[in-house]
Amino acid sequence: MASVLDVQSLSVEFQVNGRYLPAVTNVSLTIEQGETLGLVGESGCGKSVTSLAITRLLSKTARVNGKVLFSGPDPAQRNPVPSSGPEEVSARNVRERELLTVRDKDMQDIRGNEISMIFQEPMTSLNPVYKIGSQISETLLLHQNISPRQAFSQSLEMLKKVGISRPEQIMHQYPHQLSGGMRQRVMIAIAMACNPRLLIADEPTTALDVTIQAQILELMKGITRDFGTSLLLITHDLGVVAEMCNRVAVMYAGEIVEQGSVDEVFFNAKHPYTVGLMNAIPKFDATSKERLQPIEGNVPSIARMPKGCRFAPRCPHVMKQCVEQHPDLFEVENGHQSRCWLSVEGEA
Repeated sequence: MASVLDVQSLSVEFQVNGRYLPAVTNVSLTIEQGETLGLVGESGCGKSVTSLAITRLLSKTARVNGKVLFSGPDPAQRNPVPSSGPEEVSARNVRERELLTVRDKDMQDIRGNEISMIFQEPMTSLNPVYKIGSQISETLLLHQNISPRQAFSQSLEMLKKVGISRPEQIMHQYPHQLSGGMRQRVMIAIAMACNPRLLIADEPTTALDVTIQAQILELMKGITRDFGTSLLLITHDLGVVAEMCNRVAVMYAGEIVEQGSVDEVFFNAKHPYTVGLMNAIPKFDATSKERLQPIEGNVPSIARMPKGCRFAPRCPHVMKQCVEQHPDLFEVENGHQSRCWLSVEGEA
């Protein structure tokens, strides 16, 4: 069976002052059914742009190239939303579509129905003048052939599944009447209302305090497990990746510089940028007196990308070859890749 999502050589350029500048370059990744892939990196490295390109939510000033193949149930054979449990999708009724070339109407049918997204700040994602029940029901009425009464009933059930107490009361409240954690639970309820095959979560816990973060992450883990949903988790928090993900892709300056299983990347990091991220994590060992080791410098501007390796100006192991030649994404071990000349056999 094909991967739920197969991104091939995705590149995004933005038009600035009459010329196109690269924001994302040749990003390739796959997500299997029921798998959670973490996409990590510093702010400004292209994580959110990648997710918006996948869902075709970028502005018209962006130029997108590559392929985004999505395997989902044929719309003509898709079952109604089940009350619980993952939707059974046999190989016979799965259809692969290229999201960058499908018609706008077809893409609208896919978004929210087969691919859903949770954004960073729920207060700006929820409509402040509509009640919570109306906003969840809207998704169901748009994508499912059900009555308003059925949509209201299913919306109520989704609020219960995301752990909201007093769901009957919450259905009749406005977003500003809820706490940040409650609003994020509502966003998850909206995203999961149609039982999508793929959920994209862009920094879903950024604006929440630590205890609420843990609750939201545990909720997302349970939801994806119970519904059999694949998850693309975008974050800068390596602790979240260790807790939630099966595999991880590390981005820097618009490129994937390392990817593999969480264990391989965390315990056997090959790219100096990944090593730098690991060294910058605070250690809470009472006996440890080591100072944090920050990565010197900043992510390069898309208007002034280095000629060779994009991490070369900040890399402690930079060589002449790094400055002159741009490295490919080399296969280090089975499924473990690194975009570094040190990863080439014989160079270490």
